[in-house]
Amino acid sequence: MTASLVALLREGFLLALLLVAPLLVAALIAGVITGLIGAFTQIQDPAVGLVPRVAAIGIAVVLFAPSIARQLDAFAGRIWPLITSIGAG
Repeated sequence: MTASLVALLREGFLLALLLVAPLLVAALIAGVITGLIGAFTQIQDPAVGLVPRVAAIGIAVVLFAPSIARQLDAFAGRIWPLITSIGAG
């Protein structure tokens, strides 16, 4: 029982990393681009860097939401029977 819980926890952490990766990459790319534009134009306003990152994350959420939902649904389908078997004792 403990080995299955450890495996489930490991799979959950890996899934969380995979699901958040597109959002982090979008924020990284937007941050690098706005940083370069800020360096070239010498604009030092924090809002100039924040707004494109938030917009990039919003766009990434819209684009990757179906994939994220599909993966979460598959994971939940695997985890619920295990939870019920643990609860049943």
